[in-house]
Formats: sequence, C-alpha cells, structure tokens
Amino acid sequence: MRRKQNGSRKSDIADAILKIAGREGIGALTMERLARELGLTSGALFRHFPSRTSMLNEAAGLAAKRLEATFPPASLPPLERLRLFLVARSRLAAEHGGIPQLVFSEQFGKALPPKGSRAVREAVLRTRDFVVEALREAAARGEVRQDVPASELALTVIGTVFARSLFAAFDGDEGKPPLEPRARWNSLVRLLGAPTPPSEPLSNEGARP
Repeated sequence: MRRKQNGSRKSDIADAILKIAGREGIGALTMERLARELGLTSGALFRHFPSRTSMLNEAAGLAAKRLEATFPPASLPPLERLRLFLVARSRLAAEHGGIPQLVFSEQFGKALPPKGSRAVREAVLRTRDFVVEALREAAARGEVRQDVPASELALTVIGTVFARSLFAAFDGDEGKPPLEPRARWNSLVRLLGAPTPPSEPLSNEGARP
C-alpha cells in the first residue's frame, strides 16, 4: 500500500480535527482521539506536524478555505449571489459536517491559537461583508427593502445561512449534498423584499366599492 504524501496526510489530519470538533465539541479533541479517528498512533501525528498548535492552525486554515469557496462570482446579480451562497453553505455543512457551526462557536474560537483564530475570524468577517454588499446592490436595484440598512438585513440572511447549515449538518447524509430548498429561499426573499408603497392598499379589506 502506497504511503500518502505529507501534504495529503496533513490535510487528512486537519479534516479529522474539524470532524471531531464538529460532532463532539472541541473538548473531545485529544491526540488519542484524533489518532483513533485516523487509524494512526499518537506519535505518527507528530511526524507531520511539530505540535498540537500547528495542527489546529492547519485545521482553522482548512475551515477558512472551505468557507471562502462558497462565495459565488461577483459578476452575478446580487440576489443570485445570495441564493447560491445559501446553497453552497448548506452543501458545505452536509459534506463537511461541523464547519459552519464551528466558526461561530465561542469555544472553538477560544481553543484556537492566534494564527488559526485570525483565519477563522477573517472568514466570518468576509461572510458578513459579502452579504452586506450583495444586499446594498439589491437595494439599489429595488429588489429588497430600502427602509432598513443593509447591515441590519444581513443579520436575517446570516441567521438563515447558519440555521440551514446546522440542519444540513444534522439531517443530511455526510458526503451527499442536500437538495436546494427553493421554498425557503423564496420565504427569505419575501422577508427582504421591498415594502409596499404607502399609497397602495395592502389588501382589499375595508376598500370602498
């Protein structure tokens, strides 16, 4: 059996860290538990990394890289970018369970060394900036409401992304992308939609014949 290249084995170790932390919490991450997940000895882990800190940095970098890969091209219309972003984050949670929850976990952030913490924090801020920018563009096009700042509307979108990622991680089969929940996207668009102008009746109730 051919031995894996060092880069490939390092990626496997980082991936296993994310899986354990996502399934069992960062407190469950010991070298013995990690080695068992990979079918290695604890000593074998340190043939690829000089320390536990370097392993955590690698795992944080992998999480950030996977999060970055969920951003659609900036050339797409703003609402299409947001729709594809939601789908990609749900798929990420189903295929690599735990990542979306981990990056928003206070425990995970505190357990990471400074370098890894910065990588995750930057990925979270990039998520916020991506959503806010898309909403600003959509508002300028009259596609979402303009009476609420984009930074506030972004909380609704990010909350939806987090909830859908969480459900995908728990309900989806790992390695099998979930079907796109079009109805949920349509509901989110209605929440973000431009409000009915005051001059127009909201319904026919009370209208004079």
